[in-house]
Amino acid sequence: MRSYNQWCSLAKALDVVGERWSLLVVRELLEGPRRYTDLREGIPGISTDVLAARLKDLEDDGIIERRTLPPPAASKVYELTELGLGLGPAVAALSKWGSRLLGPKTDDEAFRPHWLVLGLRGMLRADRAADVSLDVDFDLLSGDTVRVRVDGGRLVHVPEPETPAQVLVHADLSTLAAVADGSLPVAAATADGRFAIEGEADVVAAFQRLFPQPKPESVRA
Repeated sequence: MRSYNQWCSLAKALDVVGERWSLLVVRELLEGPRRYTDLREGIPGISTDVLAARLKDLEDDGIIERRTLPPPAASKVYELTELGLGLGPAVAALSKWGSRLLGPKTDDEAFRPHWLVLGLRGMLRADRAADVSLDVDFDLLSGDTVRVRVDGGRLVHVPEPETPAQVLVHADLSTLAAVADGSLPVAAATADGRFAIEGEADVVAAFQRLFPQPKPESVRA
């Protein structure tokens, strides 16, 4: 039986999601229902056998469930249960903590644009976002653009935007990571052209209030 056999809430949580790859499955499903093939694409490096095993374990533990989409799609998808959705804040906090470990992206490291959304959730000052509605595009200078929407204190990924964003951020992944962990001041990155923000002055100011740059020591504390 895969259990730590400890009467401790952390140990109980790790009994369920502590297996390798499990939280990455949760990461993908936090963006909404996904087909098996979507999960394979969104979790590079996982084998089909391991993915199937993790899905079964998470389903048995009540973290995810399967359902069939209505016609014409009629596809079988996996999605988080109410219990699984409760992992959202914990995953965002782990992502924020892990931002200090990112460093520059290497050529052998996989990346999917929607992973950026998770990091942004960890950075969002939700206490300042309750009355804000804002669409932001992140131009990653690689041909990928990620749209996020802050609305009612929540940040969501917008895979297929239909309107222009109010704020446009230009930066590559390494620059974003350095700005996010506070090791590269925004002013310095802007001055040498590695980082730029476009938008009306008041909207850009609202964006900066929602995503204030931390001081390096506050991230590493």
